Order: sequence, then structure tokens, then C-alpha cells
Amino acid sequence: MSFYLSKIIWLIFNPFNIFIFLTIISLIFYFLYLKKLSIIIFLINFTCLLTISIFPIGNYLIYKLEKEYHSKIQPPQNLHGILILGGATNPLLFKDHEEISFNDAAERLIEAFHLIKKYKNIKVIMTGGSGLINETEIGHADVAKIFFNKMDLDTSKIIFENKSRNTNENIILSKKIAKPNNDEKWLIITSAFHMKRAILIGQKNNWEFIPYAVDFKSRSKFNFKPSIYLWSNLSSFQLASHEWIGLVSYFLMQRTDKIF
Repeated sequence: MSFYLSKIIWLIFNPFNIFIFLTIISLIFYFLYLKKLSIIIFLINFTCLLTISIFPIGNYLIYKLEKEYHSKIQPPQNLHGILILGGATNPLLFKDHEEISFNDAAERLIEAFHLIKKYKNIKVIMTGGSGLINETEIGHADVAKIFFNKMDLDTSKIIFENKSRNTNENIILSKKIAKPNNDEKWLIITSAFHMKRAILIGQKNNWEFIPYAVDFKSRSKFNFKPSIYLWSNLSSFQLASHEWIGLVSYFLMQRTDKIF
């Protein structure tokens, strides 16, 4: 139930959906001869859209999420396991074309590949189902397995968990597989902007992780100044909104003990 609830929450609070919805409302009011109200809604909507297009608000929100992980932690030699969160591939495109398609989180698998080669005798779990409501035949872990095989990596020692549909299920189902002791040291690999939520979920489930952040979206030093890269600012705001809404909703659904 919570999986579908999270999808509904994002559908409602997705910034782009809100902008489109308010534009439609403004047009409806206009044709209903409520022109003053229509203009007010349109101006508020347009001002917000213009503001996040010109100013790097989204980049700043991402920077706040990533800042804690700018200094990459070196994994200890006595590492017990690695948990790799899915999300680096496009399972639907693989299903259609039988060719591995990466998205902008490909570093999750690239860095994982090097770490697995370095730490040969530890537990490795690659977690990630499809995350979609209607397309569940193949997930991120399934595509990752094919990628590792193509890279001549021995996948017989890697556990591929392909039932989880979101970050919460990634960690809960993986813990059932790993059965980690309290003194075990586990590394978690995911995008830097997504790391905070993963760490908080782990803490909620009594599984402490060593963060290995990849796929950074912000620089180590942030300058808040307007720019002409309107679409880039919009895209960053969309990404940041998804993660911050996720942090808030996970806290409200008691999946974590704090928001940030």
C-alpha cells in the first residue's frame, strides 16, 4: 500500500504537474469570466516558474543533500559487505531492445564494479526491482547482472535482489538476505543526493552503513547566482523536489526517524 501511496504523493507534488495544473485552472477561470482570479493564479504560477528557472534553487537543494558526502570515505580493509542500490539502468529499454541502457546514475554500477574486483571475498548484494506499477517483469538488478557478466565479473558470488520497488524495500529485503551482525561493516553505494535517505532508512532498521556516494550533481563549492541555463535549473529543481519530498514523506510514514 505504501508503495502506491508514494507514487500518488509524487504525482500530486511533482512541481511540473503543479505548474501545468495551475495553468489549466487559470484558463478555466478565464473562460468562466473570473478574469481577475485567473490573472492572479497565472502571475503567481509564472513568477514561481521564472524564479526557479533563473535562480539555482534546485542546485542548492541538491548541494545540501550532497555536502555531507563531498569527502569520499575510503572503505576499510576489513569490510564485510557491499550493498548496491539499483536505479542506474532503464529496464524497459533493455526489455525492448535487449541492450543495456544507462541513465545518469551509471556511476553506481561503475564504482561497484571496481569495488567488487578489489574486495573479492565479501558479501555483495545488488538490489532493485522495476519500481514501476505496470511493468514488473525485469528490474534494475536483472539488468545489472547482465552488465556485470558482460564485464567478465563472476556474478555467482553476487546476490541479485529483484523484488524491491523503492529504497525502503531495497534495504529491508536486503537485510533479510544479508542477516548482518551489529559489528559488521557494510558499504552502501548510491547517488550522493540519495544517500541521506538510504542512510536514514538503514538506521531505522538497525543497519549502519558506510556511505560510498557517487553520481554527484553539485560542485564542492556552491555559488547562488542567476544563470541563463533555464532548463538545467528546472531539471535540478525537479530532481531536488523528488528527493526532499521523499525525505519528508518517509518520515511521515515512519520509515525514518528524522527528515534530515
